[in-house]
Amino acid sequence: MAGHSKWSNIKHRKARQDKKRAKKFSKLVQEIIVEARKNPDPDDNPTLASVIERAKDADMPKENIERALKKAKGELEGQNVQQMVYEGYGPNGVAVMIKAETDNRNRTSTDLKNIFDRHGGELGDEGCVRWIFNRKGIVSVDLSPLNDEDTEEIQLEAIEAGAEEIDEDDLVIRLYCEPDDLRSVASHMEEVAADVSRELVMAPGKFVEGNGDLRDKVQSLIDELEENQDITSIFHNFKPLL
Repeated sequence: MAGHSKWSNIKHRKARQDKKRAKKFSKLVQEIIVEARKNPDPDDNPTLASVIERAKDADMPKENIERALKKAKGELEGQNVQQMVYEGYGPNGVAVMIKAETDNRNRTSTDLKNIFDRHGGELGDEGCVRWIFNRKGIVSVDLSPLNDEDTEEIQLEAIEAGAEEIDEDDLVIRLYCEPDDLRSVASHMEEVAADVSRELVMAPGKFVEGNGDLRDKVQSLIDELEENQDITSIFHNFKPLL
């Protein structure tokens, strides 16, 4: 029985991992479709290039990426996926912005309203928290394989690359830049570091700080939002106190 129990646990763990992987692939495919419909050329669309790079980093099969691009160009029959931005307030007035790709706006809006309600928040009107955030590019560099001297060199290169702000934590250095500079900053860093990723984010200009109970409530809200398959990105202005 012990052996059976162990095998059962392994199967359940693998099933959870497969489900998580499939969900991630689904979101990436939707992002590729939406961005490619704007401009299908990655060389001229840095956001699309970034999504494709993230898909490759996630080990998405090349065929999946190509199929998504074909669907975006109308070469395959597919659902009419729309990109939406939702805004709301979490516990204690924490500002939350959500990017979603959906084929049913009413379903997604209802789902998000219910999630916010369950966690003591409120899904708001368009523009209610938008003023708190600024669109920024982020280039992340993994510092884990580097020594202190190499890390210092990476920081100097970040300044040379044109980063407006540099943040370092958990062995990752993040370079903030204007969206139009994201491609050039990332290309510069790729010349001096092995593990570099890029993305466009909504960075908060002001924060709600807290710890303990508030931190747990905000995390609970974010966790449930991340489980929704229509959501591709979540941005908020909660900052845990040290």
